[in-house]
Amino acid sequence: MLEHKSKDFDIVLFDANSYYASCHQAVNPELKGKPLLVAGDPRNRTGIVLTASYEARLCGIKTAMPLFQALKLCPEAVVLSPDFRLYLDLSEKMWRIVERYTDENHIERVSVDECFANFRGSHLLFGSTEEIARRVQKEILEELGLGISVGISYCKILAKLASDYQRDPKTRIKLPRSFTIIAPGDLESKVWPLGVGELSGIGKQTEKQLEGMGIRTIGDLAHVSPQVLRKRFGIYGTKLHEWANGCDDRPVTPEDHVKDHSIGRSITLPQDIKDPEQGAEVLLFLADSVGRKIRQEETKAQTLTVQVKDAEFKTRTYSTTLFEPTDITDVIYQESLKLFEKWPLGKPIRLLGITASRLQKGIEQLSLFQEEVQEQTELDRTVDEIRNKYGSEILMRGTQYLSLSRKLAVRSSKDKQR
Repeated sequence: MLEHKSKDFDIVLFDANSYYASCHQAVNPELKGKPLLVAGDPRNRTGIVLTASYEARLCGIKTAMPLFQALKLCPEAVVLSPDFRLYLDLSEKMWRIVERYTDENHIERVSVDECFANFRGSHLLFGSTEEIARRVQKEILEELGLGISVGISYCKILAKLASDYQRDPKTRIKLPRSFTIIAPGDLESKVWPLGVGELSGIGKQTEKQLEGMGIRTIGDLAHVSPQVLRKRFGIYGTKLHEWANGCDDRPVTPEDHVKDHSIGRSITLPQDIKDPEQGAEVLLFLADSVGRKIRQEETKAQTLTVQVKDAEFKTRTYSTTLFEPTDITDVIYQESLKLFEKWPLGKPIRLLGITASRLQKGIEQLSLFQEEVQEQTELDRTVDEIRNKYGSEILMRGTQYLSLSRKLAVRSSKDKQR
């Protein structure tokens, strides 16, 4: 068995339960305790289920199930359209609560509903990692009305496994608001008996290939020859063997950071989206975050890049170089929208990101409309000051949606004419 480099239980994964559905239940108390489905086109009963509440899952409803089929299983289910602005807003509030107990350099936002944190440097102030994690779980529930599962371990792969560990013995449905710790001594009893597909990073196809090799449990994977796995899967096979043995040296690394003279922010969504207007809502959130970071660094960006991943996690990037460097959120947003229009209409999206690069300091933004630019810059900085004092959620941007709706209408009309 491989040796573990660390035995400190400081890495935590916070995972919001049935996130889209839980957000609607959080802001509308009348929906609490009811089977709730978030799905496309509820009026026509078409589309697929993006998220089902815990109550709906007990009826046998699963993510990606056709809506008409889900309603046969649970006719009384409430069906709502997705509201990505709500999901992004509550996501930001959740991770702000985590930031009360460690700095942003030790927080890694995996997606809108998942976040890693390392509390190694917080013990003197707030107690053990377990105590901190329980406080975070409690505060998110009390302040936001959202239940989260918590997984704690000494590495990321096992913290993720711990967050998914507690399930109903009959239905195998993940239990809400669970709290699990996995220690090195728990590998044989807790981890190895689990099916190999329970290990994060192993998809359905890889699971089938492993089962074809006689590898059905994580224990089987841990004990098979790493050379056999490397021959079959390459370097990925070596990683699978390490992870099955509880060895994972990946650090908790923030996505919001300045690196190689760039500032970027991306979000992996729990489910694919196809509606360009929903994608534009996500871009608005990202542009707002990137713009704020640029201003904090007292710099301006010359190049903007939009990153898009599809349902198969294949990535495309679209870039533009601005005539004038900018730190204005609206400019970042509008330019990102232009780039986003290059993405094939209707193609599923799993991840969106915006990166600002070729950063320059000491540059005054020049424009024929200099007075308007100055007003927008002052407005952005005023918004930043208010948010720094009262919290990010105190002000939300919405004025950009009018121009967006017009652009989408024109684009849709053009596509119909083709």
